[in-house]
Amino acid sequence: MRNLLLLICCAQFLFAQTGLLQDKFISKIKAIADRSDAIVGVSIKEIASGEQFSINEKETFPTASSIKVFVLAEVYRQAAEGKFKLNEIRSLPSATRVSGSGILSMLGEKSVSLSIRDYCVLMMNLSDNSATNFLIDLVGMKNINDGAQKYGCSSTKLQRIMMDVQAAKEGRENISSPADLMVILEKLQRKEIVSPQASDDMLSIMKLEKDGWLKSGIPPSVPIANKAGDIEGIKCDAGIVYLENDPYIICVMTKMLLNDADGGRIITEISKEAYSYFERKANSNHYGRRIPK
Repeated sequence: MRNLLLLICCAQFLFAQTGLLQDKFISKIKAIADRSDAIVGVSIKEIASGEQFSINEKETFPTASSIKVFVLAEVYRQAAEGKFKLNEIRSLPSATRVSGSGILSMLGEKSVSLSIRDYCVLMMNLSDNSATNFLIDLVGMKNINDGAQKYGCSSTKLQRIMMDVQAAKEGRENISSPADLMVILEKLQRKEIVSPQASDDMLSIMKLEKDGWLKSGIPPSVPIANKAGDIEGIKCDAGIVYLENDPYIICVMTKMLLNDADGGRIITEISKEAYSYFERKANSNHYGRRIPK
C-alpha cells in the first residue's frame, strides 16, 4: 500500500510539474499569435502521449504548396492499386510546365523524362510546380479531394493547379486547416496512408534536406518531415519533428499577412517554443532536473 501511495504521489507531482510548463508554453504561443495582426492557426501534438495544443485549428486557410502532401498521398495510393508504377518513366508534357518554384520549367522543352517517384521528390523537396501539375494530371484532382475526405480532412480541397492565378482570382483556392494537416501527418507517422511501406517512403521524401520555417526553429541535427507553403499574404508549414524518442507534429498556418516576412517569423517562433517545450519534457526527470544524455 505504501508503495502504491508513493507512486500515486509521484504521478501527481509529475502532472503538476508538466502542467506548469504546459501553461507557460500555451501562453507563449498565444502571445506570438496575438502579437501578429494576421490570422494564425496552430495544431501541435505529441505523438506518444496525444498531448495537443491548438489555436484556430479548424479555420480554413489557403495552403499554397502544403497541399502537395495530399497529392503525394494520392499518387502512392494509385500506385498501390496498380494504375502505374512509381519507377515508371514519364515525359513532362508542355501543358504542365509553369513558373514559380522548382527547376523543371527551366529545362529543355522535350528533354525531361523522369520516374513518377522522381516527380514526387521534386514536388516535395524543391516544391516544383511543374512536377506537381504533372502529378495532379496523372491522378486527377477529384481523386485527390476524395482521398482527403476519406482520411477525415473535411476542410481540404484542391481547386486549382499550381500557378493558376486566374482561378485564384475567381475564388478557386487550394485550402485546408491546421487540424486537417495534423490528421494526414499523424496517419503518415502511424503508417496508415496506403501501407506501412508507402508511408515510410513518403516520409523519407519529406525528410530530404531543405530549408524551412519550422526547421529554422529546431536544431540542425534534428530531422523533420515537412512541407511549407508560400504565396502572397500566406505562409504555412506542417511537419513531423523527430525529437529523439519523442516526435511531435506541428502545423502553423497564417493568412491576411500585411508583411509576408511576418508569416515566416511567426512559424519559426512557434516552432522554437514547441521544440523547447517537448525537448525539456523529454530530457528532465519528474522533479524537473535535466538528465544528461
